[in-house]
Amino acid sequence: MCETYDTEPLALKIKLIRKYLKIKILEDNVQFQDHEIERNHVHDLIKRVISHGESHSALIIGPRGCGKTTLINTVLEQLESELDLESDCLIVKLNGLLHQDDKIALKSITAQMQLENAVGDRVFGTFAENLSFLLSCLQSGADRSCKSMIFILEEFDLFCHSGRTQTLLYNLFDITHNKQAPMCVLGVTNRLDVMEMLEKRVKSRFSHRHIFLFPNDNIKPVDNYKVRLIQLLSVPLSLTRKCGGTTKKKRGGRRKSVVTEEEMDVELNDDTIQYAVPAKVFTRCKVDPKQFQEFDENSLVYWNSHILSLVENKDIANALEKLCYFTVNEQIFRNILFQVVSRLNETSPHIDVAGFVTTIDNTVGQEHRVKVLQSLSILELSLVIAMKQGMDIFDGQPMNFEMVLHRYKKFVDKNSSTQTVPRPVILKAFEHLQELEVIMPVRSTDSIYNTGDTTTSGVQKEYKLYTLAVPEYDLKEAVKTSKSLPTEITFWFNNEIF
Repeated sequence: MCETYDTEPLALKIKLIRKYLKIKILEDNVQFQDHEIERNHVHDLIKRVISHGESHSALIIGPRGCGKTTLINTVLEQLESELDLESDCLIVKLNGLLHQDDKIALKSITAQMQLENAVGDRVFGTFAENLSFLLSCLQSGADRSCKSMIFILEEFDLFCHSGRTQTLLYNLFDITHNKQAPMCVLGVTNRLDVMEMLEKRVKSRFSHRHIFLFPNDNIKPVDNYKVRLIQLLSVPLSLTRKCGGTTKKKRGGRRKSVVTEEEMDVELNDDTIQYAVPAKVFTRCKVDPKQFQEFDENSLVYWNSHILSLVENKDIANALEKLCYFTVNEQIFRNILFQVVSRLNETSPHIDVAGFVTTIDNTVGQEHRVKVLQSLSILELSLVIAMKQGMDIFDGQPMNFEMVLHRYKKFVDKNSSTQTVPRPVILKAFEHLQELEVIMPVRSTDSIYNTGDTTTSGVQKEYKLYTLAVPEYDLKEAVKTSKSLPTEITFWFNNEIF
């Protein structure tokens, strides 16, 4: 590969390729693939709210990493070229992980609407009064029409958690239901049962419009990974011309037209347009795209052919197929590509097949169980060790909580430095091990018609039998690599059986 960089320093070329691909992998969340029907549905909803003053609500449901948020970003990016979003609507984004109660959410709404000065020191009796005041501040003109608003609620299921009121959802859906203002409320969640979590009053205001996204709907998962690998790691041949383009905007009324050199170059470089990072992404990352003009066409042609050869490699194809059995989450796939790209340097200017396969193996391999064991508390790991040693003594026979507790107490009594833990706390830790599937309930074999486990019987939970679900070598690796494990517990695992 060094022969292709004879006109420019190799280190500079590799640095630019690495930087460009990192931006594409991590920051490009405005290019959405497939799901044309769902994308057009969301596009139509938002456009009708902005153009015709309608009110709508919908839930976008799909597994993590299938592109729900990217779909919304793509639609907003498309609407920017069709409408004047900046002056015609307000976009408010809330996240159930961050906005844990209605007060925090309301403060964020006020800040994103830039109405902090209008609210000032005013005191409102209810959430509805506060929200109504914010809407009144957005009204203008003789007809007191309100600016269109787009509410995007990430982690929607956390907004309707049993531990919090659903006042925010009720008021937002009530506005769309009664058409008090042009508003579109989009909830994004991975919970299929999210409707069961809504209060009756919230359900009565919701439109019950569901948009489902399923990954790899029209393509095999392994083929999808191959396509995404080419798209994410290829560099457009027209990069220098595209990055150096100037943008001219012509606005008229509610619409605007954008004319760029990129659009004029589409016919000439149609095959490489899909590999380019949108200009909006460079702006958001505060990166000057002109720096990538250092590329020459020969080096980019060689790089793209190198990426195509990776897809045709049997070892990588097998590794991608293994990844499909583990997950179809594109974010995990992007994280793998990011690790691979980060290793590019002057001494290793191309992607190594063995390194690529190793990265996938580290993601889907046995280290996953080791990481689960390493994430356990000291008490939980002590219970696992006690159970492991008890099963060694009784030739692999299953154990119940009382048996494990007996062995753990013998260890505590012998080591005065070990902190005494109440029995309910130990029982809770034991149940957590079952939730993590570190220990598994023993299946009943009393009858051929009884396929259930002992947890379904009338046996008290302290006496239900469990077996260790992790192999000994994983447990040994977790104990060996744990940095916070007390010395006496490590010694207990390696040497002593009480």
